[in-house]
Amino acid sequence: MLNKISGYNLWLGYGNHKWFSKWGYGKDWRWYLYRIWIWIGSNGGYIKKYNMERDTAMVNARQALEEAFTPQLQKLLDKQKSS
Repeated sequence: MLNKISGYNLWLGYGNHKWFSKWGYGKDWRWYLYRIWIWIGSNGGYIKKYNMERDTAMVNARQALEEAFTPQLQKLLDKQKSS
């Protein structure tokens, strides 16, 4: 019989999750893979870099769309005012 402080109980974690305990008790390989992926991303700065690049790309896309559609929108508004 395993006592409550054993490594096995630590490996089981803090309970079952609907995604990470699908094939039995405790966490399966997907939980560990996700935790490693998050650890590498946060310690390597990849998540911060991704967020900064995403924000820059969104700002650039918004500016490009505004530049492209402003003349067309102005023409539509002028037509409505004159009608």
